[in-house]
Amino acid sequence: MNTSEARAKVKQQRIIKYFIAAANEIIEREGIEAVTIRKAAENAGYTSATLYNYFDNLDHLIFLATMNYLEEYTANLPQCLEKCNSNSIERYMAVCKCFSEYSYEHPNIYELLFFTHSDEKYEEYMKQYYELFPEKVVAEWPEPLSLFYRVNSIYRRNSIMVEGWISEGFITEQNGRDFTDIGLRLSKSILQDVKEGYMDKADATALTVKYYLQMLDYYLTPAAKPLIKETARKLGSSFEAAAE
Repeated sequence: MNTSEARAKVKQQRIIKYFIAAANEIIEREGIEAVTIRKAAENAGYTSATLYNYFDNLDHLIFLATMNYLEEYTANLPQCLEKCNSNSIERYMAVCKCFSEYSYEHPNIYELLFFTHSDEKYEEYMKQYYELFPEKVVAEWPEPLSLFYRVNSIYRRNSIMVEGWISEGFITEQNGRDFTDIGLRLSKSILQDVKEGYMDKADATALTVKYYLQMLDYYLTPAAKPLIKETARKLGSSFEAAAE
């Protein structure tokens, strides 16, 4: 890249960040539903036509603007995993509980980021976000969590972790696929209830962990099932009954 190209890229990234900051202000003040092309452009000090020079559409802008809501979650993941031993079931459930707590705190945003049907395009946007803000990559994440920065699909993220179960002989490939599919349908349903005000964050998190533990008891191989009760205990005594 020559000097003029480098300068052009820096200018482009600077303007994109102006629009992201403008959209974030609207989200903080009025909610994600209030973000429009016109409002974001006005807040950034540009015209609506200028915005389309840098974003595919409004969803593109909103996705980049809401990615900052993942920062607290990603920053706390290593801490959530500290007490886990080397088995992949404990790691998975620690991530499951952590994700539930943060997603139910901001259901509208997490629904957009992870439960839409634009995964392929959103993966491009996610890569763009970390190019714009490389300092937000958590370098100390252990494998396989470090792979999360390469994929936005919640299904693929889950599959990456379940592959550990398969390699350790805890679950068959078919049961792993079924577990992932059913679990994400469950999480999406509970997220919708939280979004619509039928359930609060604490109850939703407890119910999610309870059902995931029950699914583990159904899908894991007999040799792996003793790990469920210990995993439940580490998640908190209120979840132990789910593993009985």
